[in-house]
Amino acid sequence: MTNSNPLAPSWLQVPADANELPSQIWPRSTRRTSAGVTVDYRLSPADRVSVSAQATTFAGDYSSRDLTFSITRVNPGSFGPTFTRGFTGSGSLTLANADRDQDSTSLSLSAIYRHAGPVWKSEVGLGDSRSRTLLANFSRGYFAGVTAQRTGVTVNFEDIGYQRPGRILVTDGTTGAAVDPYSLSSYSILSGSANAKYGRGPDDETRDLRRSAYANLGRDFQGLVPLSLKAGLDVRQNARDRVGGTSVYSFVGADGRPTTSPTGTSDDSAAVILDELFSRRPGVWGFPATQRPGPGQLWELYQRSPAYFTHNENNHYRSTVGLSKYAEEVTTSGYLRGDLLLLNQRLRLTGGLRAEQTNIRAEGPLEDPTRNYQRDAAGRPILGSNGRPLPIATSALEISKRTYLERGNHVEKEYLRLFPSLNASYNLSANLIARAAYYQSVGRPNYNQYAGGVTLPDLESAPSPSNRITLNNTAIKVWSARTGKVALEYYFEGVGLISVGAFRRQFANFFGNTVFTPSADFLEVHGIDPSLYGRYEVSTQYNVPGLVHSEGVDLQYRQALTFLPAWARGLQVFVNATAQRFTGEE
Repeated sequence: MTNSNPLAPSWLQVPADANELPSQIWPRSTRRTSAGVTVDYRLSPADRVSVSAQATTFAGDYSSRDLTFSITRVNPGSFGPTFTRGFTGSGSLTLANADRDQDSTSLSLSAIYRHAGPVWKSEVGLGDSRSRTLLANFSRGYFAGVTAQRTGVTVNFEDIGYQRPGRILVTDGTTGAAVDPYSLSSYSILSGSANAKYGRGPDDETRDLRRSAYANLGRDFQGLVPLSLKAGLDVRQNARDRVGGTSVYSFVGADGRPTTSPTGTSDDSAAVILDELFSRRPGVWGFPATQRPGPGQLWELYQRSPAYFTHNENNHYRSTVGLSKYAEEVTTSGYLRGDLLLLNQRLRLTGGLRAEQTNIRAEGPLEDPTRNYQRDAAGRPILGSNGRPLPIATSALEISKRTYLERGNHVEKEYLRLFPSLNASYNLSANLIARAAYYQSVGRPNYNQYAGGVTLPDLESAPSPSNRITLNNTAIKVWSARTGKVALEYYFEGVGLISVGAFRRQFANFFGNTVFTPSADFLEVHGIDPSLYGRYEVSTQYNVPGLVHSEGVDLQYRQALTFLPAWARGLQVFVNATAQRFTGEE
């Protein structure tokens, strides 16, 4: 059970289950600033240039405070509709903090040229947008996460009501003495965590880049059959560069021995990092204030006495490598669109074809245990008396530095897709319109699909579920969908609409997870030598065979309330209802 305050009256309601009661205090503050400017210049009656710039900043301070009562184990007969009584000494209390500062900045620039002549119309545009997001804590004098804990206690929930126990009784599992779960002196300092990059300082950083360039040209053809044509080119570049890491500092105190059951002689009591200001906050759900560990106070203790903490550098290094990723996607497309009016302009047809070329480049972590093998002059592993290769490094950190490489996996991929579309609308009467449409679309994998990394098996060990190739399948295809829609729309006098429609969508190449024996081509696509790794299974993602169908109907109603007084005539009534179902092939 998690709660934020001392003994609560029985009428108080807090979400709970039989073994754990959670609640959370989560204050936050955010600040956003933005500025923009646009300049338009008319070169001639038909030509105009527009240049704009926009900048934004965002700063957010986030905190959360949890107190969790865990029963963990219950004997038969020790629970009922109104009580749950824990096994002696099997419970625990945990105070957990999570804090971070988020600073984001972005800058967007664009320039557009438009020509609106009597015959030809054209547009050319350029855009560049960059953003940077920083998650900071350690560099600003506090830990991102602080955990204090008390184990070996007995936790009983009594007078359980609709949402929570009316009474929570905590006693020491050994002595039976009462334990105050709302006093920090009942807890030991367990650990602190921080955002920090191994060997490169604190903070997590993400940089995003978006660039675009496009041009289009169109004209209208007048005659018995009015026709409009438009053709264009479009190039878009999206890139994300992420670096970060998580560092955990375990508290051992001056005696070098951690404990989660503080006594009068232990030096691990969390009382020394009391956050007096936060501890004065009233608790949620009517609970009294609870003493809280301070992230800044723990940081100050670390600065004064770093020997009181232990730090696993290997875990820190691996966290940094695992988060360091880069992905870039460039999409180049060309399209042709036509608009045609028929049957005295009652039938409008809009159709086109878009060809889209996508190029992807990504970098992520690579793990290869064979990089730590001693080898002879011919490159063969040198075996020890146990038949296993002799290692070069023996410490966990040095092994990781040799075998777990930051951005050691490089991915390049490209694919071409065609997207036809056709839309038709027919005016059955002045107020009644029938519509039909057909189009194709795709769903792209996220950046992590390409920058997620590769883990290679130990070549000197037989294939097994724990010794296989693990990777993100960069050869996976985007899922695609073909959609057909029909609708009937009726427009009321006085600005109103009722629409009834139906649709059917066919999906192909949905994403799934699989383990299989790879082909040589599959391994080569991922830069893996089939002659070395061909006998090992691959755990990765794949395109699920078969098709998935989605079909449904939707109803819309919208009506402006024009009968209201003038000051309220902007109000509208809007109702929407949709029903759909999914079916798949066997």
